[in-house]
Amino acid sequence: MKRDPAECGEGTDAIVLRRISYGETDLVLQLATRRFGRIACFARAAKRSRRRFPAGFPSFARLEIRVGPPGRADALRPILEAQVVRPHLRLPRDLPCYAAAGLLVEVAREALPEEQPEPDAFDALAEALDRLDEGPFGWGELLAAEMRLLAPLGLAPRLGSCLSCGAPAPPRRAACFDVARGGVICRRCGGAERTISGEARERMLAALAPLAGEAAPPAPDAGPGPLHDAQRILVEFLEHQFGRRFRSARLLEQVAGRGGGPPARRGSSCRRLATPRRTAGPRRKGRRPERVGCVRARGR
Repeated sequence: MKRDPAECGEGTDAIVLRRISYGETDLVLQLATRRFGRIACFARAAKRSRRRFPAGFPSFARLEIRVGPPGRADALRPILEAQVVRPHLRLPRDLPCYAAAGLLVEVAREALPEEQPEPDAFDALAEALDRLDEGPFGWGELLAAEMRLLAPLGLAPRLGSCLSCGAPAPPRRAACFDVARGGVICRRCGGAERTISGEARERMLAALAPLAGEAAPPAPDAGPGPLHDAQRILVEFLEHQFGRRFRSARLLEQVAGRGGGPPARRGSSCRRLATPRRTAGPRRKGRRPERVGCVRARGR
């Protein structure tokens, strides 16, 4: 019988999604991994052992780890060894990029299935964090990163055709978007309260083309205002799907202010602005998001 690679302590790429101190020297970690999916781990003496964990576990860092099997079904996996591949040290010094990275990680914590590998989604998250660590970004880049993370999981909103009748949405035309159902609704089928611009919709769809094995079409030009509005709608859709509010989305809005796009100024420390408190009610435990209207990469 073939053994689980984790039983042999084999390695995998990982991204730190959450870290919680346990006692004086230990850490409880939630990681996105390429081989095992989203996993919960225990790093014994992580704050003290420089031999097994030479660089610790920085927030948003990409790692190479070696994990053991959980002791029982609901137990944490022990981390046997970890090396930091990309520490993403610039993110804490750039508040807009830090907030955007926080939003992507929050979405990943909710969207990635536990103990089930989703390598395409992992690669999308890793690529987005690398890009944010390199420099300024725009609303269009953030939208594309979110779509590439959601599509392999079947959680991307349906933007290319009406959810009710299937009629194609006219290219470069604004469309009504139903947040609860997760897609566009044509006016013949009653429309919806929210509207997403044609340019923003085409840009979000263009981000999915490489995942479907297609050549990416040229991204249409769109001003920061429509892209910012589309980002708000996407966050509203995700918060409805997962039944919780994303703290980093509130922080990102606070940073952006009314300027129409994320500030590109470098060197603004994340310590200068407090993260707003979570205001939503208790999360509905055990509820996976409904996929009504959501599509994988090939379905537009």
